[in-house]
Amino acid sequence: MDPSIPKNYQSDAVLADQLYATYFSPTSDKDIRNEVLVFPMTAIHNYCKTGLVKGEVLVDLSMGATPFQLFNIYKCFKKVIILETNDGCVDDSDKWLNKDPGAYYWGHATKIAAKLEGKSDNGEGIEDDLRSRVEQVLRCNFNKENPTDPFILQKADCVISLYITGDISTTLESYSHNVGELAKLLKIGGRLIMIDTFDGVYFTVGEHKFNIANMNEKDLRQVMGDKGLSIDYLEVMDSKIPNDVAHYGQIFCVGAVKTKEVDAN
Repeated sequence: MDPSIPKNYQSDAVLADQLYATYFSPTSDKDIRNEVLVFPMTAIHNYCKTGLVKGEVLVDLSMGATPFQLFNIYKCFKKVIILETNDGCVDDSDKWLNKDPGAYYWGHATKIAAKLEGKSDNGEGIEDDLRSRVEQVLRCNFNKENPTDPFILQKADCVISLYITGDISTTLESYSHNVGELAKLLKIGGRLIMIDTFDGVYFTVGEHKFNIANMNEKDLRQVMGDKGLSIDYLEVMDSKIPNDVAHYGQIFCVGAVKTKEVDAN
């Protein structure tokens, strides 16, 4: 495939090792790591401090089999369900869950989590404590009537989604549909937390570009309202990542409460 033609995260193969090395590893470029890893962790921590984020069930649907977005939120819930959009990420999440050889290292992220909590133990025990609360790792496809078929999930108190919604959407219309699918996973009064980008064009993995849905804050607010979600938290950071790595204007963390059931389409 021509590397100049953007691919889609949900339908095209992603080189997981290169994705991790470029964006999430302890040896990633400092500016990239601060933007795509430290900012989301900090914003999620800040939202949790409001006391609004709590309940029984937390569902995570994020890109790249990453657990770091859960490090400062999982203790607010009794159990965690992890959804992945491709088989490779299911395998990588299982490796992390079972501490298998080849699982990605997240010690640098647990240190950040501990620092945000004002602790000095480098986050020792965070990953094991999170693992103990993970009930399932499931394949998810929003093109199906039941995205987790054959499993039927109970409605969650919170859904957290890191980057995946923009990465699997090709248009604002498909983005709206996918936000609606996330909202369907929530009970009334539950909260959706999304980390995504404004003015997105693409991100790169190796020599390949992957599309990002292009939208702005006005679009986000319209989509959320259309899907029965009321925003009560929004934190935004301007992007400094070189455009040859990832091209978008801003990264954001939004929190919203589900106020009503609506048609996801």
